[in-house]
This record gives sequence, C-alpha cells and structure tokens, in this order.
Amino acid sequence: MPEINERPKGVSDASEYDVIVIGAGPAGTVAAMYLADAGANILLIDKESFPRDKICGDAQGRKAAGIMKELGIYGEYERLPGQKIYGITLSSPNGTVVELDVEKRNKPAPGYCHTRIVFDNFLFQSAKKRCKTRVFNVTDLLIENSFVRGIIGINEKGDQEEIRAKMILGADGGNSVVARKFNLNTNPPEHFIVAIRAYYKNVEGMTDRIEIHMIKSLIPGYFWIFPLPNGEANVGLGMIVKDKNEKKVNLKEALLHEIKNNPLFIPRFKDAKLLDEIRGWNLPVASYHRRCFGNGFMLLGDAASLIDPLSGEGVGNAMISGKVAAKTALEALKKNDFSERFLKRYDKELWSEIGDEIKTNYRLQKLGKRFPHLIDVLLMKAKADESMRKKIEELLPYTGGRKKIGSFEFLKFLGLSWSTKDYEDHEEELKAETGG
Repeated sequence: MPEINERPKGVSDASEYDVIVIGAGPAGTVAAMYLADAGANILLIDKESFPRDKICGDAQGRKAAGIMKELGIYGEYERLPGQKIYGITLSSPNGTVVELDVEKRNKPAPGYCHTRIVFDNFLFQSAKKRCKTRVFNVTDLLIENSFVRGIIGINEKGDQEEIRAKMILGADGGNSVVARKFNLNTNPPEHFIVAIRAYYKNVEGMTDRIEIHMIKSLIPGYFWIFPLPNGEANVGLGMIVKDKNEKKVNLKEALLHEIKNNPLFIPRFKDAKLLDEIRGWNLPVASYHRRCFGNGFMLLGDAASLIDPLSGEGVGNAMISGKVAAKTALEALKKNDFSERFLKRYDKELWSEIGDEIKTNYRLQKLGKRFPHLIDVLLMKAKADESMRKKIEELLPYTGGRKKIGSFEFLKFLGLSWSTKDYEDHEEELKAETGG
C-alpha cells in the first residue's frame, strides 16, 4: 500500500477528513485499517455501537485469512471463540451424503466459524486502535459540483451534523445509503438471494466440517448447518428470490419442515433447542455486476453486490473490496483526483481479483438449477469411489478446480447429453448475463 504522508495513523480530528468510511463491517474495517496504516486521516462510522449482531452463516475462509494476515491481526483472530473448519459435508437432492476434507487436521485450519457478533467486533476493535471511530447514522450525502464531499446524519447526541471528506467509501450494506443516493442499489430477482438464519443447541453429529444440503425443493438454494462453539450451530437456508417467488416458498416454514420431516435431519434435531428467533436478510449477489464508483465515492462489500452467487458467502469478497478500495483511495489522494474516471480503476482491479470465480460459480449455480440430477450423480460417484472423492476434494477450494467441475468434459463424464453447441450456447448466455 502506498503511503500518502507522515501523519500519525488516522487518529486526529479534522475539519475535513481524507476519507470517511461508512459502515464498520468486514469491508469497512479492512479499508479503514489499510488507509490508516498508510497515514491517511480517516473516520470510520457505523450507525450501531459494537458489539452488534449481523445475520449471516458465520463462516470465514481463506480469503479473509489472507487479508487478516496482511494486516497483522490473524494471530488474535485465531484466539477468538470459534470453531475450526477442515472440510465440508455435502448432500445431494436424493439424500446421498459425502464428507470432503479441504485440509489435513495436522495443518492450520483453512477456515473458521465465528458468530458475526464476535467476528465483526474483533475487526471493529482492531480498526479502532488505528483510526477514529464514531457512532453516526448517515441520512444523506453532501454533494458539491457533482462530487460527494461528505455526509449528513444524526450523531451520538441525536443532533444533525455534517462531516466533510475528500472521498467517501460506502460499506454500509445491502441497503446502502450511498448506493441508494445514486440508484445503484437494485438487482433483478434472479441476482438476489433471500436467506434465514437460526441458532440451535444440541444438534447431533456436529463435526469440524460445514454442511451444505442440496434440498430438491430449494435448488439452486440450499440448507446449511455450520458448527459453532459450546454445542451450538448456525442453521439456515437460502433461495434465489426469483425461484422463491415462483415456487411460493415461505422460508421459515421450509426450514422447520425440513428439520421435522427430512430423514437426514430428524434424528439430529430430536433434542435440539432453538436459541433465538429465526431471522432473515437479503443478499445482492455478484452475478449482477453493478457500478460501484462515482465522483467522490466507492461502494464496498454488500453495498456493491459482491456476494458469491453459488455459496452466498460475502465476507471474503467484502474484505478484498476493502483492500482494493483503500489502495485506490490512496492513489486518488496522491493525485488529488476523486473523479469517476479515476476511481473506475477500483472496479477494474476488484473484478480482476474476484471476477473469474464469480462467473465460474454463477455457471455452477445455473447448471445445478437446470440439471439437479447431476448433483446426485456427482456425489454418488464420490461416495462409491475413494479416488473420485479425493478428486472432488482437490477441486473444491479454488477457482481453477471449480472451472473443471463446470467444464464440458466434466459434464459429459457425469452423463449430460449435451452437444458442443449446447454447451457453447449455455456459455454465451452466461457471458451475456455476467458482462463477458
């Protein structure tokens, strides 16, 4: 990261900040830490005080780990109360269950499950050591000569206040004030997921693997069980909004129905206790590439619609966006150029980082919806053949592997009777939807 000056790390008061970061979730805190470490004078704000809950699946993987290692906070992260994750348990629509390992148990865990009340507070407290933070509810933006030059909102005392900055980073979630101001907050229903989350205690058979269950009525959505400390589990399900509406699915009813009636779950939930209310949230997914920049601002994380269209995971991409946005902001501060034309480099660099994986995962989402029986075939082959299971383990964690799963050769191997032209037509359709 380039440094811009020799000021102490972003902790002083200012009549005008270099950057105001709106939203202290993973995207905002990461951006704030990179900026502060480079000497920028920044303000990190959130409408809520920490610790606070955030509805989520509560899993963090290798992307998040890489960012935290760069910021020097990974050692503290590993000491948080959480569950190490070494693999994934998958089940197909016909009930075939396969356990896959991403890493050996004698190696560092490639992932963790922490509740977001724990994880987000850790990131916030880490950022607070490096930059100024405030509780501030943004209601509008200051705009001068078509450039965003600050924020308007309600401060800690309940009074309206204006705060000025050379640039704004909008990391304020799927309902972002910044995105709404510029009409950058809408996705078509096929590029939006709605999900619900519940916390249970005493679910039988929990391991150090996250669980993804492909329920026939929900595909390409899924039912998940993610392990947490103290015998607790994050249990939920998610669906594409378009499919949910067409199938007229009530997600809460669907969750409780599966727990009560699905043979995979009946024995596991017989003594389980629901710990809190079942809560829902919306996830704008990255298969719809939205503009995430303009004169004087950039959008990060959920505000930029960066959630993975296959897994529904957003933390990793959010943290990557925080890093890339911070780098771009520092370059803009050096050039004193906060124009849309200059900040376009943020979008270009961000999508060069995440774009291939997004397009690959969207391909797999569409294939799973169109040919759900292929999921049955894949997992039955893996269950019957140890070498096949090992092959899938090698393909799971990274983009390159997922590309192979979605390839024409792999689909033919699973028995899909497509011609080369069928596959090419499918690829062209996806390119049109994802922008190339």
